[in-house]
Amino acid sequence: MHLNHSHLRSAAAPLILLFIFTSLCFSGASCFTSSFKLHQVPATNVSLEFLDPTLPPAIPRETNPKCSVLVLQRDFADTVGSPPATANYTQPPDCPAPWTRVVLELSFSVSDVQRDRVAAVWVNGAEVIRTTTPVPTFPGGAFWKVHKDVTRYTSLLRHLGDAGTVTMRLENSNVTSFPGVFSANVSLHFYRGAVPVARPATIGTAHPTVKGLYREPADLIIPISCEKGAEGGGFWLLVNNDSHVPAASVTIPRNTYRAVIEIFSSYHADDEFWYTNPLRSSFQGQLGTSRANGGFRQLYATIDGKFVGGHIPFAVIYPGSINPYFWSPVTAIGAFDIPSYDLDITPFLGLLLDGQPHEIGLGVKDSQPYWLLSGNLHLWVDAWSDVVEAGLVEYSSPPLQINRHAEWRNPDGQSEVNAEGLIRFSGWVSSSKGNITTTVRQKVKFKSQVEVQNRGAVKQVEMTNKERTTVAVAKGHQTVGRVQVFIEAPLQVQTSSVNAIGGAVFEKTRLYHQLQEIVNLNENMAVSTSSLTDRQDAEGSVLMHDGAPVWGSGSTRSSYKYRDENTCYLRTVNAAGGVVKFDVASPQCSAVASA
Repeated sequence: MHLNHSHLRSAAAPLILLFIFTSLCFSGASCFTSSFKLHQVPATNVSLEFLDPTLPPAIPRETNPKCSVLVLQRDFADTVGSPPATANYTQPPDCPAPWTRVVLELSFSVSDVQRDRVAAVWVNGAEVIRTTTPVPTFPGGAFWKVHKDVTRYTSLLRHLGDAGTVTMRLENSNVTSFPGVFSANVSLHFYRGAVPVARPATIGTAHPTVKGLYREPADLIIPISCEKGAEGGGFWLLVNNDSHVPAASVTIPRNTYRAVIEIFSSYHADDEFWYTNPLRSSFQGQLGTSRANGGFRQLYATIDGKFVGGHIPFAVIYPGSINPYFWSPVTAIGAFDIPSYDLDITPFLGLLLDGQPHEIGLGVKDSQPYWLLSGNLHLWVDAWSDVVEAGLVEYSSPPLQINRHAEWRNPDGQSEVNAEGLIRFSGWVSSSKGNITTTVRQKVKFKSQVEVQNRGAVKQVEMTNKERTTVAVAKGHQTVGRVQVFIEAPLQVQTSSVNAIGGAVFEKTRLYHQLQEIVNLNENMAVSTSSLTDRQDAEGSVLMHDGAPVWGSGSTRSSYKYRDENTCYLRTVNAAGGVVKFDVASPQCSAVASA
């Protein structure tokens, strides 16, 4: 989505809609009247609640925080081009650090019809959450809440004093057609003492993560972001193309013994639908875009220009995308808490421990204008040493093998992108903890296919990403810790369309999207395994005019299952016609019935 606009327009007058649809059905075109239903619009004085249909609560409901602090409150009306909202922050005097858990809560409401937006929150310049807003399509507006466990950022919160700031950016334009104003409250909930684990410790939000070996939050977090920050357009780094790698200068403590780069990202403009892109710039279609480069992208980081790791991003579907009626009142996987991606750069500490500034760059392979990136450098510091030593032992990073093939007979055809790669980094760090060698190994296999048939009337996208990432820590010849993350993320979208007079297009779409993740953790001879399956199936119809949906229908089935040796969490949510029809969760792993 663009920062200052999306795709959804307010509904036209009912008589105009009736005329368009009647013209469509009596112009000789085929209609899907047997399954098409008008979207049921609530009364104008009713506000609709949107929800994330997957993740379990960050904290069990029966556990109360030690204290809660409202750190920022702001209404976002016409804020395009304005500096982000900023508020001072101090530690809560009633519950000082250390904390067992810290949960960030975003409480949103929008007063009227509005498009979807992207927003983010920073603490002292370090991003802690990126999110999107749903699409309220009626004057009653909408409200929703987003909770995120931000315990890994406690060093930011712990070190904030009177000069500490919390910043939020949400660019909104409340013009006549979209008069809605977003109201946002940012709160922090602090917990002390024993807190039950309600959410998997090693599982992130819809993306692979390697946090199993980092149970303790980092001692220091350095932002990798725009230096202008709140003075200009926010802390985001703008990436315009494949060769554009913006960088930030950082100097790290010389007694750092572990380092992880966390990357936040969102995609906009020409790359808003990168996961549906064909390999032909002249292709025009409602699946997403007329842009080329295919459906492959890779987020990556560099140190002084040297590649140090990357991830293929999970295809988060924005609330205004494909068929907006799929995402009312539920949201797509990861849309409320857009995933960040961790890169263990401990093997490269030998390049950074000289006390001098170094350039950490963030880029997107095969990208088009534009992506918004930011990063956090998580550092663990040896309190018992002033200086530690480190060195790079192995660096194997051959370029990804990417094969592209396209056959087009305007406007029909097909294109395919396949990518494979294997990287391996290893390095040692000598500190008070001993001489520790960290080895990172990642294998990637990716495939994207786009096919268009029947003179552009039938379009199909299939994409899957398989990654296996291993981080192993050894002391001498003995492995003392290892985490393996296996991920598979398939996406399928099928759309058929017929033309209506006046330039309108009637589309019928089916979608299947899933994340499967398995984490194997071996730490101090203790072995544990966890698995996650997050899936959404949706189908519906929509009437498009001038590239924007006018009205339609959609039904979405969401299912989430997490299991480890001690826990099993199941949730199934079915929504149709803008209403939740079925919502059942079970923390005991008993069978969750389907509606």
